[in-house]
Parts: sequence; C-alpha cells; structure tokens
Amino acid sequence: MDVVIIVIGLLYFLGHYLSHFFQRTMIPDVLVLILIGMVIGPVFHWATPENFGMVGNVFTSIALIVILFEGGLSLELSSISHSMKTSSILTLLFFAITALIVATVLYSVLHFPVMVSLITGFILGGTSSAVVLPLVSALKMGDKPSTILILESALTDVLCIVFVIGFLNGYQTGEVEPGKIVGGLISSLVLASVIGIISAYVWLRLLKWVRQFPNTQFTTFAFMFVVYGLAEYFGFSGAIASLAFGIILGNYDKISIPMVNSTRLPFGIITEVEKSLYREIVFLLKLYFFIYLGLSIPFHNWNSIWVAALVVGLIYLARLVTTRFLIRENFPWNDKAMISVMVPKGLAAAVLAGLPLQYGIEQGEQIRAITYYVVLISILATSVLIPLIKNTFVGKVYQVIFREKRGSEHVNAANPIKE
Repeated sequence: MDVVIIVIGLLYFLGHYLSHFFQRTMIPDVLVLILIGMVIGPVFHWATPENFGMVGNVFTSIALIVILFEGGLSLELSSISHSMKTSSILTLLFFAITALIVATVLYSVLHFPVMVSLITGFILGGTSSAVVLPLVSALKMGDKPSTILILESALTDVLCIVFVIGFLNGYQTGEVEPGKIVGGLISSLVLASVIGIISAYVWLRLLKWVRQFPNTQFTTFAFMFVVYGLAEYFGFSGAIASLAFGIILGNYDKISIPMVNSTRLPFGIITEVEKSLYREIVFLLKLYFFIYLGLSIPFHNWNSIWVAALVVGLIYLARLVTTRFLIRENFPWNDKAMISVMVPKGLAAAVLAGLPLQYGIEQGEQIRAITYYVVLISILATSVLIPLIKNTFVGKVYQVIFREKRGSEHVNAANPIKE
C-alpha cells in the first residue's frame, strides 16, 4: 500500500511535467498517460480495470462531466452563437460520415451484417470530450475553432448514445423506428440543456446564501453532480446538462432575462480563485482518467488491430477533406489543421462497446475489441499529428491544403476574423 501511495504522489508531479513537456514539444500529455496505463496494465499486468471494481466506472463518469463543466465555464457566449451553425453542421455531417466508413469496412472486410456494421459505426461516430477539451486548452486555439470542437465533442456523445440504443432495440425487434430515434435525440439535447440552464440560475441565486457557511468552494461541483444525475434520471444527457450549467455560470452577466434579473435575490458569482481550483481538479482527473483508459485497452487480437488501423486512417482522411471544404471561416490555417485532426475516440465509445455483447449480438466481443483499438489508435494519431503539424514540414503540407499564404499563422488565434 505504501508503494501505491508513493506512485500516486509521483504521478501528480509527472502530470505537471508532461503539461510543460506538451507546451515545449507539442507531444500531448494524454498520449504519455495512456502509454503509462498500458505498461502497468496489458503489458506487465501490474493492475487491471477489475481491481478498481465499480469505482472505475464512477471515476470515468466524474472525469467526463467535470471536464465538460469546466470547458463550458470557460466558453464565451459570443463564440457559441458565432460557432453554433458551423459546429452543428460539422457534428451531424462527420458523425454520419464516420458511421458509414466504419460500417463499410466491417461489412466489406469482416462480413458483418449491415445492421451490426451500422451499430458499430454509431459507437465510433463521436469525438472524445475528455481528449479534445484538454488539447484545445493547451493548444491555445482561437475562440471560434475551440468552441466548434468543444460543442462537437459534447453533441456527438448524445448522438452516439441515442443511435446505438435505437438501433440495438431495432436489431432485437427487427424494426428500426426513425421517428423515435430522432425524437429521443431532440428531447435529450433540448431538455438536458433546459435542466442545465435552469439549474445554473437557481444555483446563482442560492450561492450567496450558501457562502455564509464555511468550506463552500466545492459546493458548485456538488450541485453540478446533482444536475447531471437529475438529467440522467429523466433519460436525458447528463453531459449536455453539465456543459449548459457551466456555460450559464460563466456567462450569466451577459444574458438579459427580465423575469430572472428582476427578482430581489442577488446573484452569486464564480470567483477567479474557484475557477483556478476547478482547473486544478480537471488536471488531476485528466491525469488519472487517461492512465485508467490505457489500463483498460487489451492486446490479444491482431486481426482486429489492423482493421481498427484501417478505420482510423479512413476517418482521418475523411476529416481532412470535410474540414477543407466545410470550414469556410477566415481563421488561421493552423486552427483549421487542428480541427482536421481532432477526431480521437474515447469514453463514450469505450462504454457503448460493451452493449452489443449484452444484447446478444454474435460479433459483440469483436466489436468491443475493435472499438478499444480504434480509441487507442485515434488518440495516438491525434497526438502524433499535432507536433508534426506544429514542428515539421507536415505543417507546410497542411498550409497548402488550406490554401493560406505565408505569415497567416501569425494571425492572432485568440481573435479570429469573424464571418
């Protein structure tokens, strides 16, 4: 036990060093953390996910919602309004493209049934909030491209969950109901957002009263967990509710709602000290989340690994083409390049990967293995491409692809030119 405690403490210092290492080399810290998890797990078998029991699943959920909340807290409302159209189109289009790529590969190469191939495609259709948000923050991208990627990662989690469950039910009954799937998607997004927004205003009204008690800096986090649980209890997206909760807490003073603002009970505020504390918590959760993710990735099926590699290669090629022709805004080429490589898979895919097996699908075990490998290889691909674009001739290739003149990389990324 003493060795374990020492290792936990040393990992904290390692995490800070890796963040500094990322700033200097553009080699993402998340990749190193995943590799550490793989070394202590699948390679040397010093630990397994089973050692953590239910704590592992709870921990990954907490990491996801805290990262989304802190990401929402740092978003500017003006950036959201300017980015929503582009983000929505990119999210829906690339979710569909990814699902079709995965389904086509599995149908053609592994001869999966069409329905099973589509279900796997929907499992892998999204991007990982837990990977994208820390990378976006560390890369210091412009407000608009950052917001596009944050919104996409949050929205695709909902798309994955709704479509996978809808098609799994259709697989069992023999009939897919598009109306029910679309209705579930809209209700999950809209009503989860409503829960997050209303909860944020309620909490801001209660905050001054709550602060009369000692030791209250973590009460906002505690209330956020309540918001997440409430949304999930009613069958909506807790992740979207957490994101909306954070967005309102960070932007309430820029929103004018007469009925809300006219009440006598004053608003509390989230202080800069609290925001710094939240960033530190996100850092800690990110550190142990990615080690746990590496710990969970198995290595026993080389056939599934090369299929996963093929899928990832096609997804990244499609993302490059999609970004080139869809993103028309006039912000720096390097931000567009980052958008084109930010398609890592993560928690949502890893969790959904076990459902086909639970539903009795014959290929369930292979689906789970392929999904885990796609998660690993996609994170590896993003982690490798970022420093290549930043530091090598690969960046010049991307510069040509996005048809930018020399010197455009010096445009202030924090203030991109608006449409």
